[in-house]
Amino acid sequence: MRLYAWLTDSKHSLYGAAVTRILLGFTIATQLAANFSDRHYTWGDGTQWTTSVRDAKSWPAFLDVMFVHSGGVVFDIAYVATIIFGVMLMAGFYTRASTVMSLLMWMSLYVANPFVGSGGDAVLRMVLLYLCFMDAGKHWSFDAWLRRRRGSTPARIPPVIANVLHNAGLVLILHQLMVVYVASALWKVQSAQWTGGTALYYPLQVDAYSPWRDYIHLLTDHGWIVWAGTYAAIGVQLLLPVLLLYKPSRVFAVLSILGMHMGIGLFMGILFFSLVMIASDALLISDRTWRLIANRVGVQARALRRRPPKVAT
Repeated sequence: MRLYAWLTDSKHSLYGAAVTRILLGFTIATQLAANFSDRHYTWGDGTQWTTSVRDAKSWPAFLDVMFVHSGGVVFDIAYVATIIFGVMLMAGFYTRASTVMSLLMWMSLYVANPFVGSGGDAVLRMVLLYLCFMDAGKHWSFDAWLRRRRGSTPARIPPVIANVLHNAGLVLILHQLMVVYVASALWKVQSAQWTGGTALYYPLQVDAYSPWRDYIHLLTDHGWIVWAGTYAAIGVQLLLPVLLLYKPSRVFAVLSILGMHMGIGLFMGILFFSLVMIASDALLISDRTWRLIANRVGVQARALRRRPPKVAT
């Protein structure tokens, strides 16, 4: 009965879903904007050599919306439209529709060239799929602003069904996250570098994964730092499902996993992967905590606005 009530009575992690929506929309829009000059080479006419791979996958025909074979202006329009849908998703403007379209267009990019996908892209597609069933525009969105202006409107589907769909999407995302983290930890413990406590050292010596190579040696020269970071990554990922069961350990687990991804983004330069994982991990933070954070930020912002301007002397 408690499970039934949890699924049907109300929607959970609404603020977390809003943060997830904002970060995923930002990731899609900025990643495509950053690669705008290489769009034809990466996903357009320059991907003709991937035809055999695309044909072998037997993707549904409707995913070929990028029109890679036509190229030119048609592809450019589809590419810019994907950026626009990402911005709409980030702003929470027609949230449900922009989520579906962002998923469809992002999937079509992957179909156009599966070789440029990464683990972060796979997680992004998975989270976007389940986010289609969630009420990600309830807070911090343009849709929420419109609802406040227009007042209450009749629900399109029964509240119980809407609650079940939202909460089921939440459960599926969190389940996939636990699978990703635990599987990653189990893969790590099969490597001698990870069990030996030296795994973090090697990627930080590669130019592609170390934008701070000239300075990172200040950390990697200390063996105990490398050892602690290596085993911390294994421990947090492997024990994450258990740590989330109890409130004190849940706080430690969420802060640790967020810190790990911030470290990956900062020290290894894998920014988009880190953003996608942080966006997904936002669902682990309760609505109560998000409200406290929002209230604290609001208080600080109002205090700054009330502060009198400095007078030049």
